[in-house]
Amino acid sequence: MNLKDILVHIDNRPTCDSRLKVAIQLALQQQSQLTGIYVIPRPHLVAHPHNSQKLAETAQQLFKQATDTAGISSEWICIDSHKSGLDLPNALNLHAHYHDLLVISQTDEEAPDHTIPDTLPEKAVLGSGRPVLIVPYAGKFDHNYKRVLMAWRGGPESSRALHDAMPVLRKADQVKVISVQGRGGDEAYQSHEADICEHMARYQLPLVCEKRIIGDLSVGDMLLNRCAEFGADLLVMGATSRSRRGHQILGETGQHLLKYMTAPVLMSH
Repeated sequence: MNLKDILVHIDNRPTCDSRLKVAIQLALQQQSQLTGIYVIPRPHLVAHPHNSQKLAETAQQLFKQATDTAGISSEWICIDSHKSGLDLPNALNLHAHYHDLLVISQTDEEAPDHTIPDTLPEKAVLGSGRPVLIVPYAGKFDHNYKRVLMAWRGGPESSRALHDAMPVLRKADQVKVISVQGRGGDEAYQSHEADICEHMARYQLPLVCEKRIIGDLSVGDMLLNRCAEFGADLLVMGATSRSRRGHQILGETGQHLLKYMTAPVLMSH
């Protein structure tokens, strides 16, 4: 089954162009509808709040032009934070519940924007309840996800990511599955003989499988290296979480990938 309903965050930042192109390409591949969501920030967050509505209208025009040119069905959602009481993360997460996948951009720490929380990708992964496709803020990614790297480490997050990404995996030319073990091995591997590649092979996916025991590199750096070596168009991974000071945050590997990603990453939690 294809993805039928994709949601993409639209704003006025330079990163919106690459984010929208990735979303359109995926919508074309999946033959899905693409919905753009724009969130007007609260007045105190912007220098000229009287221009906010005009910026929203400009973004809508550009979105409509791009989707019409691509020949895909589209919808537009505009949320006013002041009137609705929803800030950007909550608005995206709420509407993501009613779509198959959310597309957002990686945070560019060198170009801060008071209207966009630095933690937006993390909040989306943890709070949307849907797979989130994060697009790096730098680079061009006008491809069809033909070479996909799937990171597998067992557990509910990996399982969720695999099955969330299945519509994309089934259209790939090559899927490389990396089963990741810790430095001293992994008790999960020692307790059973299940092999995720045997399961995936039943879908007749073009698989290449390998197992990796982490050495001196962190899991995040190992995955980044394998993405580069494989020429991956997309990395798929489950995102674990942990508690810090009473708040839920992403695990170490997820945070590392959000900071240093070089290719689009599909995360599920």
